[in-house]
Amino acid sequence: MLDRMNQTSVNRARQTRSRFFAWALASTLVVHAASVDAADDNALFNQMRSGGIALTDDVTSQIPSLAFVDASGEPVVPSEVKKQLEKLARAGGIQRFIRDSVVAPIAIDMDSISNAEGQRIGHLLDVTFVVHAPIDLVEDSDTLQSLLGVNNQEAETDEAGAANKVTTEELSRLGIAVDSESESFGRVSFPLLDRVLINGVIHAETKRHIEGTADDYVTVAWQLDPRFENSWSPIERNDLGEEVTGDAKTYRGLGGLITATRLPVDIAGSDSDATIVQAKLVVHEPVDWFGGRNQLRSKLPLIIQDRVRDLRRKLAEVHDALR
Repeated sequence: MLDRMNQTSVNRARQTRSRFFAWALASTLVVHAASVDAADDNALFNQMRSGGIALTDDVTSQIPSLAFVDASGEPVVPSEVKKQLEKLARAGGIQRFIRDSVVAPIAIDMDSISNAEGQRIGHLLDVTFVVHAPIDLVEDSDTLQSLLGVNNQEAETDEAGAANKVTTEELSRLGIAVDSESESFGRVSFPLLDRVLINGVIHAETKRHIEGTADDYVTVAWQLDPRFENSWSPIERNDLGEEVTGDAKTYRGLGGLITATRLPVDIAGSDSDATIVQAKLVVHEPVDWFGGRNQLRSKLPLIIQDRVRDLRRKLAEVHDALR
């Protein structure tokens, strides 16, 4: 999907469409939502901060506090931004962490989530990095979706995109009333490390404030909605070496919070367009996925690093064309 950025004209790149993303782990998923005024409620954001995401009947994981927005989802003061960046940058220093480079550092922390027996059943990820592009361009150019990689090839056409939408009738049958323009529901289907195929419906809710000021921000809360029949299937190979999917099993426990905020001027210096992106994500990993092996923990950081670098390259191309 990142290739679509190359097809975006300069005029289109100046628009401020809301394109929101969900974190899926192996390729790229995007959820489209309409723009919403910052005064609107952010119910899903609050729910995930207070209640968290259920991985199983017995285990629920809360989303830890975000570094660059407060409890209401709005940006923290510059002094707090500096404090948080110092923690992330560690010995390398803030200026190295925020520098305008494809290979600038990316802070990636990954903790295991265990059940009462001490068995690992999921992961909590915290990813933070800086891109040198304004928030409206980050939002408009499908930047956030590139982190995940749900590479839904069918989403390239309007017809296929419409097929991926959840209709009002389907929502009504489940007793779901979409009262806010900030909400969206979209079907997704994506492979995970070429071993697992996940199918389901993502519920996303966003809060945004983009007026060209230091207080600009976008916050997104999303989850694989448990009210729908979400599932995972093993990806196997038959006797001819062809990929086939096995029987579907119920799946839940995928979601998170993502923010994009402006880098304060007193830290960014002359680069007034720098944006901090942070994602905190919960991923349920059933034992049947990889037989208890640390596949996600070992491969995910490298995947994320490659995607962020590619993202920075693509954004730089579009941003340079606007200057």
